[in-house]
Amino acid sequence: MYFIGLLTRCKDEFFIKEFCDYYLEQGVDKIFVLDDNSNDKSIYEPITDERVEIIYEKKIFDKYGQMRIANSYYKKISKDFKWLIFVDVDEFITAKHNGNNTIRRELETTFADADCIKIPWVMMATNGIHNNPQSVLIENTYRWNHDKKHPHKIAKFRCRYNKIEVKCIFKPAKFKTISVHHPDNPIGNPKIVNSINNNDTTLNPYHNDLREDDIRTGYLLCYHHRIISRENAINKLNKTQYLKYTIDDLMSGDYSEIEDTTLKNKVL
Repeated sequence: MYFIGLLTRCKDEFFIKEFCDYYLEQGVDKIFVLDDNSNDKSIYEPITDERVEIIYEKKIFDKYGQMRIANSYYKKISKDFKWLIFVDVDEFITAKHNGNNTIRRELETTFADADCIKIPWVMMATNGIHNNPQSVLIENTYRWNHDKKHPHKIAKFRCRYNKIEVKCIFKPAKFKTISVHHPDNPIGNPKIVNSINNNDTTLNPYHNDLREDDIRTGYLLCYHHRIISRENAINKLNKTQYLKYTIDDLMSGDYSEIEDTTLKNKVL
């Protein structure tokens, strides 16, 4: 049995190699990339590491196929790993309280007794970048100030002051299926904790009241690069879940308020 597996979904994300390299450095044993019929398959050509497997699919992101296909592969691989990470390609989990630790080390120590760790987003921003950067982790270093409220008329770009989405690292032996933000259909009574202070919590898609103090001291955070550049935002408009929005809609929810070099420093 491997220690950590990672399952992700990708559609034309130019930084997929950087994503894979990052998580392999964090101690992940094997990465499974479900490609959602990307228009540009050349994004995978630089990936030569045998620990990364690309699975080509169609319409993963449509209303009916999204989790059906993900769960199909989850069932295939779940017995092979003690821990599983299920994130999108624009989500990078990292240790903060023990800043030199990898994800693997945090699972071996801080969270050894947990069955599911709920890790809140930290919302990243573009800081006015127009073109896609060479390195997302090195060049995109600005984010929201999570001590501030960010009201927005569009629900998808809503304020995250009171509650913010999570992604999870969990033990597949304790959950029959997965959903977008957390594992589902628990087996028995798994121990579910939050990643900020390792306290017990409930199984749902949110973390309540994330603040700057939490980001400074939390054990694990999930840096979410929802918009990387204006070019990236335009490309997102071609994805199913963004078809009804305009470029102004996407950029209006982009708040470059605090410089945060956590991931940049780790990569360098």
